[in-house]
Amino acid sequence: MNIIEVIVENAGSNLSAYVDGLPIVTVGDSLIDIKNNIYEAIDLYLESCKELNIKPDGMLQGDYELILNTDKL
Repeated sequence: MNIIEVIVENAGSNLSAYVDGLPIVTVGDSLIDIKNNIYEAIDLYLESCKELNIKPDGMLQGDYELILNTDKL
């Protein structure tokens, strides 16, 4: 199982989050929102890869677990 680190930052009036090295970003009002939204962003990324007939990043192939890194909050 791959561990995917999601970096969460304070964005002023909300939170922003991203996966370093991947085109996956999101915003939310809480950590629960961030976790839900990052799963949605990953799904959209995987759908785009499929539509464009490109191989997704290896971290997202197979099973993975998201870990929220809140060190920058």
